Amino acid sequence: MAQRHRSIEQLMECLGRLPGIGQKTAERLAYHLLRVPADEALALARAIGDARAAVRACSRCFSLDATDPCAVCADATRDGSLLLVIEDPREVARFEETGYRGRYHVLGGRISEFDGTAPEDLTTSALLARVRAERPREICLATNPDLEGEGTAQWLAEQLQPLGVQVTRLARGLPAGSTITQVSKSILADAIEGRRPLRPGR
Repeated sequence: MAQRHRSIEQLMECLGRLPGIGQKTAERLAYHLLRVPADEALALARAIGDARAAVRACSRCFSLDATDPCAVCADATRDGSLLLVIEDPREVARFEETGYRGRYHVLGGRISEFDGTAPEDLTTSALLARVRAERPREICLATNPDLEGEGTAQWLAEQLQPLGVQVTRLARGLPAGSTITQVSKSILADAIEGRRPLRPGR
């Protein structure tokens, strides 16, 4: 039986490491890239290279931007007394659409036994150090309203409690099991407006 060329296998392996891409999808994408004009396929490679060269993680909030500090952290008009803790840099754009004017801290994921993600794999230490240094009035834990997001929020609430800051959670208007990137702008705005105190163990 004829074997696929090793370069095709490598391409499939790389594509298969992307989130949500299974073996069949990776195979389909690989053959698509080999079928389209070379300029089109190589434009994707250049776009990836350009984005990696231009974009970096903000050393303060860990969002992604072309500058460090990022545009939000550098904006003196933002409300520094309110810090929104989120899982993923993509969520910044969603909250910005709601008119939110506080600051952010991006965890870079959530605590997950299934994925083997521990607190030290996230930016939790940087968050605690930042809270000690900046002393915001309120920390809103805006992790996703699913099992792992709730677990991460509870763990953070326990760590933040001794620091004497108010810890809140997004309102329950978010459908259980949904993610921040899936819900509508109006639901997200209501969730910020109706955020509630979060106490460890509750």
